[in-house]
Amino acid sequence: MKTHFYFTIITFLALFVSCENNHNAIELENKDWNQNKAIRLDQVLSKSNDAAFIHEQYTAYPELYENFYSRMLRMGASEDLADKSKVDSLVIPNLNAFINDTSMKLIFKGINEKFSNLEYYENEISKGFARTNQLFGTSKNISIGTFYSNFNATVLENDNVIWIGLDMYLGTDHPIIDMLPITSIPQFYKDKMREKYIVSDVFFGYLMSIIYKPLGDEFLARMLAYGKIAYVMSLILPDENEGNKFRYDDKEINWCKSNEENIWRHIIDNQLLFEKDPSKVDLFFNDAPFTKNFGKDSPSGIGIWLGYQIIADYANKTKQSVKEIIKEENIQKLLSTYEPNK
Repeated sequence: MKTHFYFTIITFLALFVSCENNHNAIELENKDWNQNKAIRLDQVLSKSNDAAFIHEQYTAYPELYENFYSRMLRMGASEDLADKSKVDSLVIPNLNAFINDTSMKLIFKGINEKFSNLEYYENEISKGFARTNQLFGTSKNISIGTFYSNFNATVLENDNVIWIGLDMYLGTDHPIIDMLPITSIPQFYKDKMREKYIVSDVFFGYLMSIIYKPLGDEFLARMLAYGKIAYVMSLILPDENEGNKFRYDDKEINWCKSNEENIWRHIIDNQLLFEKDPSKVDLFFNDAPFTKNFGKDSPSGIGIWLGYQIIADYANKTKQSVKEIIKEENIQKLLSTYEPNK
């Protein structure tokens, strides 16, 4: 299976709407879900001093192993992992030096202490997938796992497993994160390296891989395509904190709500709805300290937030089902009910 999604630091923002009084709300009983236990590859590194054993364990997940060895650690070519002579002469010695490095031992210890118990995340992710199956009438059993990404990946899918890079969620104020040079990870990235985003990050990536469909090259089309993902997320993760789903804190959420009409007016006044120029459009979606033209108090990704507002408004006013909304490709129709701050 090829990689479906891979992010250095999540570039998208997961989004929110309350399911209270929502005609598309999903009722989930305790009997409707089972806990999905995570594969703890991060603990394979932190609890073993045997490089040969680590190699053997990672070999069970070849796509992830190739990513980890050749792209994240940059130790050598992915082909080396399947060459017995190179495994003995290069791979095992490289892994041995890696796991015995003083700095790495400190990082592994930090991850193990922070995430010694994953029950909360396992439960929330399991319930989210149960609601996804209920919503789409499927019975998929999705496997999840955790690993060390060398500060390269939050969530990726390899080997039919959704992997979570726990090092990317150690916490903004964690000593290990504080030691990372801003030349490699800017401060605004560090500010988002919080464990509270794990569940939403998993589902935004998963939904992008199964239902995302570009509606065109225009700014509006891009907003609405992401807005659909956000709306579905609001249904399958009704218990998630609003800010978690945006990768926003309370201040950022409040800024968006207070400035919704100003955002919309700026887009209309500058004729951006059908703009295709990436230099004008990307700044509404890219990770950044803030959204250009809206000041340093604005969060990044407000194009995604606004796309959600439009889709949620359309869903609430038309009472269409989720499947009807996902299938709808007429961007003018999806926009037809929207009024900012109403």
